[in-house]
Amino acid sequence: MKGGSLFLAVVAAAGAVAFVFGVSWAAERTWAIYLINLLFWSGLAVTGPVIAGIMELTEARWSPSVKRIALTTAGFLPYSFVLFLILFGGRAVLYPWVREPLAIKAAWLNVPFMALRIGVGVLLLYWVIFVFVKAGFREGGGNPEAERQGRRRRAVLATIMLFLYVIVVSLFGFDLVMSLDPKWYSGLFGGYFVVSTLYTGFALLALLAVRANATGLAAVPPSAIQDVAKLILATSTLWMYFFWSQYLVIWYGNVPVETKFFLQRFFQDPWRVLTFVVLIAGWIVPFSYLLKRLTGKPPTRHGPLVFIALLSLTAIFLERVLVVVPAISPTAAFPAGIVEILITAGFFSLFVLSRRWFLARLKPTF
Repeated sequence: MKGGSLFLAVVAAAGAVAFVFGVSWAAERTWAIYLINLLFWSGLAVTGPVIAGIMELTEARWSPSVKRIALTTAGFLPYSFVLFLILFGGRAVLYPWVREPLAIKAAWLNVPFMALRIGVGVLLLYWVIFVFVKAGFREGGGNPEAERQGRRRRAVLATIMLFLYVIVVSLFGFDLVMSLDPKWYSGLFGGYFVVSTLYTGFALLALLAVRANATGLAAVPPSAIQDVAKLILATSTLWMYFFWSQYLVIWYGNVPVETKFFLQRFFQDPWRVLTFVVLIAGWIVPFSYLLKRLTGKPPTRHGPLVFIALLSLTAIFLERVLVVVPAISPTAAFPAGIVEILITAGFFSLFVLSRRWFLARLKPTF
């Protein structure tokens, strides 16, 4: 094992130890940061192949290399599935309706049904993604007739994958996040969660494409990276549109059980500061820079785009903190203790390692 991989493995192990220690010492805080990381990194893992699926269905020819790079995030999925199984152990800590069932929502919010729909949904989505990834890496390697059949098969798989993606990621928002506060409800929250996850996928794809160029793994032209930047601009704006649409309906409805979600996050410390940090870092700054970048010739240097992509990913991670932690405990502080930092670093390390192992095993050409 190379030095960098060994270091990442040590960090991942330290994150696992911190999780075990944290569950016995501060269960609520530990399960909260575990859920945040699980949703964030699993969202990145499924969105890469979904972007490749979108490119397949729209017959995007602007960069086969970008399409193949997007497939590589699937390496995290086997670990994600195991981590979802572990999440089941924290159900009573995270979800008050497990301890005190709500009669009015009991048909939907009950442990067997929730475990069934999340478990089956994740299993089906991950399985279809792996089949699609395998087919995607075989693209272009056969005779014309075989390639036509391959395109038809990939189109069918991509269609199924996209339907499952929207359903399963919506369930992540409704079941795993919104039900943390079972008395609060927003009908747009599932769609909002899908759009924000798609936004992170394009931000990560920009980083991976630039990195692939720098390491010689692929030769992605500036115009293709510019196209990815356009998609970051589009999804960041769509994310903000979904947020505003959700906020507007709740604001003019002025129903206390719904407005308390925004009151807590916009007017109470430490969350009101974090809300504006997310707004500025996740939309205002990316929108301002990308709008200027996309009006001229595609630049050959991508340092500012890397910064914007990292800023976008950080903003959505903080947004996950913003929607999860106050719902679990109204008096909770920002999760920046040593346990939370180690668990987050452990997830990051496992994500990077899993992608490296995936590439080493498949040895794809870009």
